[in-house]
Amino acid sequence: MFDVYAGDVELTTLTFIVSVAVLLPLQLLLCFKVKSLLLRLTPAVLLTAAAVGLVLKAALSVGWEGLPYLFLAAFAGIMALSCGVGWAVWAAVKAAGRGRSRS
Repeated sequence: MFDVYAGDVELTTLTFIVSVAVLLPLQLLLCFKVKSLLLRLTPAVLLTAAAVGLVLKAALSVGWEGLPYLFLAAFAGIMALSCGVGWAVWAAVKAAGRGRSRS
């Protein structure tokens, strides 16, 4: 996708690893164990707000100075999507549980 490095670490691979190994299980844990909707939505809202803020910062930057912000916004968007996958898994499990209890 992107060949963006911070030192010796490729940020794209690191973003995918953090999304799958940390954020997805965290979001699933929040969805299944926490009653408060506000608390369950916190990771998704924070990451989406970060992505939108970084896009705005990139738009307000002059010339090529906005490019790093766009990369970071893409990474935050990927992480927000992993939270969305967690919500989709939670909804599918909930729907399957409702369908099974009726029959």
